[in-house]
Amino acid sequence: MTVPEPEVKALLADAGVVVPKGVVAAYDDAVANPSLLADMVAAYGLSEPLVLKGFGGSVVHKSDVGAVRMGVAAYELNYEAAEMAVAVAEAGGHIHGFLVEEQAEAGVELLVGVVDQPPFGPVAALGLGGTLTEVLDEVVLRLAPISRVDAEAMVTGFKGAELLGGFRGQPPVDVGSLIELLLAVAGPNGLAMHLGDHLAELECNPVIATPDGVIAVDARLILRNAPAEVPSESPLTDFGPLFAPRGIAVAGASTSRPGFGNTFLTAYQELGWGPGTLWAVHPKATEIDGVPAVASVADIDGEVDYVVGAVPAAACSDLVRGAAGKAKFVHVISGGFREASGEGADLEDALGEVARESGVRVLGPNCLGAYSPAGRQTFLRNAPTEVGRVSMISQSGGLAGDMVKGGAIRGIRLSKLCTVGNCIDVTPGELLEWLVDDPDTGIIGMYLEDPRDGRRLYDALHKAKGHKPVVILVGGRTMQGRGAAISHTGALMADDRIWEAISASTGVSVVSTTEDLLSSVAYLQRWVDADIGGDLDTLVLGVGGGASVLGTDAADRAGLVTSTVSDQGQHALRDLGYGVGASVRNPIEIGFGPVSEPDVLVQALDPILEVQPFPDVVIHTNVQAFYSYAGDGIERLFPIIETTAARGWPSSRMCLVLRNIDCAPPETAARIQQTCLDANLPTVTRFAEAMTAVATAKRHARNRALAG
Repeated sequence: MTVPEPEVKALLADAGVVVPKGVVAAYDDAVANPSLLADMVAAYGLSEPLVLKGFGGSVVHKSDVGAVRMGVAAYELNYEAAEMAVAVAEAGGHIHGFLVEEQAEAGVELLVGVVDQPPFGPVAALGLGGTLTEVLDEVVLRLAPISRVDAEAMVTGFKGAELLGGFRGQPPVDVGSLIELLLAVAGPNGLAMHLGDHLAELECNPVIATPDGVIAVDARLILRNAPAEVPSESPLTDFGPLFAPRGIAVAGASTSRPGFGNTFLTAYQELGWGPGTLWAVHPKATEIDGVPAVASVADIDGEVDYVVGAVPAAACSDLVRGAAGKAKFVHVISGGFREASGEGADLEDALGEVARESGVRVLGPNCLGAYSPAGRQTFLRNAPTEVGRVSMISQSGGLAGDMVKGGAIRGIRLSKLCTVGNCIDVTPGELLEWLVDDPDTGIIGMYLEDPRDGRRLYDALHKAKGHKPVVILVGGRTMQGRGAAISHTGALMADDRIWEAISASTGVSVVSTTEDLLSSVAYLQRWVDADIGGDLDTLVLGVGGGASVLGTDAADRAGLVTSTVSDQGQHALRDLGYGVGASVRNPIEIGFGPVSEPDVLVQALDPILEVQPFPDVVIHTNVQAFYSYAGDGIERLFPIIETTAARGWPSSRMCLVLRNIDCAPPETAARIQQTCLDANLPTVTRFAEAMTAVATAKRHARNRALAG
C-alpha cells in the first residue's frame, strides 16, 4: 500500500524531519472550486515560488507521469492542476488530491531511506538523490536501526560525500542536520522502527542539503497490508552433542549398491566408532559393512545424538519423525529439495515442518554434516585429526572439504566445522552465535549463500566484534553468481552492498575467494594472540622490481598503506649494498637467492623495524629463480626461511609469498611449505591473498582495541 505523500510528510514531521510548508486539497474540491488552491496558499501564508504535486494510489514516481510542477505562482495553480490531471490520465493514472508546498532552495540533492531487505530486515540508505538516483546509483547502506556512529560513517563514506564539504567553491552543507535526519528516519527511535514489520519502503528523495540545514522535499512510503512474516528464531541449542556425539546412526547405507551412507559408515569406523556407538538404519538388514543394523532409529539400544540421513528426499521427513525423542540431530545429506525443480520446494517445506514438530534439529538438507577432530565427528575419510582453534560454517559441502583438506595444507587446525546446505532448521546465524561463546573456538570462517536468519547472523557478528575474528566468503555476490546460488541452494543473495554495510558495522572481514578465506584464517591463526595493532602500515620486501610494484598495488587494493621507510632505515640498506637501481623506500628490493646467506633478510629488516616497527611485513620470493641461477640453489631457501622466522620481531606480523612455487617439483614444493609450517610462518602463493590476510588481521586488531 502506497501512503499518500501528505500523510508521509506528516509522519516525517512528527519524527523531527524538516519538510516544506504546504497545503492539501482533494481533487474533487479543487475541480469544484477553481480558486481553492490559491486561496489556501494565501490563507496559510505560503511563499512563492510554489511546487504543485498530484498524489494518489496510481501515482508513485510523480516525475514520470507529469505529477509535479515547480516554480509555480499562486495564480497559476488552477491551470497547472488541470494540465497535470490530464497528463496523469494520459499516462494511465488518476489523481486523488493536490499538495502545494513552498519550493526549497537549491542545494545538494540526496536520498535517505529505509528498505526491508530479507533476510536482514530494514536497511538504511544514503546516496545522491533527485531524478538521477537510479542512474548514478551512488549509495551507502547500514542495517537499521543505525547508531550515531553509523550515521556519521554514512555521511562520510559514500562517493558523493565530497559534495557536502563544499565542491568547486560551493559552501559546505550542514552535515549535523543530515546526521539528525538519518537518525530520525532510521535510528533506534526513528520512523522506520516505529513502523516495524509493516514497513516495505520509506524513501525521502530528494533531501536537499544546504548550509542552513536539510529538508525532505519529496517522500514515499510503502506499507504491507499485513506485517512481514519474520521467521521465528530457533530456541537456544547446545551444539556440543553435534560435534561430539555419544552415538551415531547412519540411514541409507546399502547392502548391494554402496553410496554415501556406506562411505559414512567406513569413515566413522576408521575413527574408532563401533558396536554400541555406531548403527546402520535399514528396513531389512541386520548388519551393513560390519556395523549392526536396526529397522529404525527408535530401535537403537543405546545413546544416539546424531543421525546421518542418506535416504531419498521423499523419505527424509519420515526419518526425522522417527528420530523424535531419541536423537538430537539429524543430518540430511540428500539433495532434491528447493535447489531442485519440481516438487523439491514442497518436500523442503514438509521437512522443515516435521523438524519443528518433532523437536529434532535438522542439518541441511543438501549438506555433508559436521566435522570435529576432538569429537571424532567427520564427513570425510582421511581427515586431519589434529585439534585446533579454528571453526567453520559452510553452506557448501564441497567447499567444506576444501576448508578441511586445503586448510590443513596451509597449517589450519580446526576445532569444528558444520555444513548447513539449505538450512531449513539449523542456520548459520545460530551456529555462529554458539561458536562465539565456544571456549574451544578462537577464529571463525564462513561460506554463505543464503543466511536464512540474516538478522540473527548480524547480531552474532556484532557479538563477535573485537572478541573473535570472523572471515566470511559470500557466494552469489555478482549477478551471474546469484543465478548460480539459486540452482545450488535455492538462494537469492542480497545486493553486494549489504555485505559492505555488515562489514562496516560489525567489523567482519568479507572476502571474495576460497584462497582469500583460507589464507586469512591461517594468518589469523598465527597472529591473533600477538599484541600488535591495526595500523594500516605495511612493509613489502622481496626480489624483483616488477613483483614489488605488483605487491604494492595489491596492498593498495586491500586498503593498506605502504609508508616510506625512514631515512635511517634507507641508509642502513644502502650500507648493506642495496639501493643501486633498486628501491629501498617501500617496496624494498632485496636480491636474495641461491647464493644468499641465511640471515640475508634479518640483516635487512633489523635496522628498519628497530626504528619503524611496521605492524605487518610481507616478504616475497621467486621460487623459480632459485633454479634458474644455480643447480641446487633451492637448498639456500630453507635456511633463509628458518633464520628469518626464528628471528621474529615482536611488533610485526609476517608472511611469505612463494611466487612461482609451481615451478618446483611437487616434492620440493611440499618441503618448502612444510618448512614454513614448521617455522610457524604463514605462506601464500599470490600477493592478493597476502594483502587480504594482512587487512583481515589489522581489522581484528582495530576491533579488539575499540572493544577494550
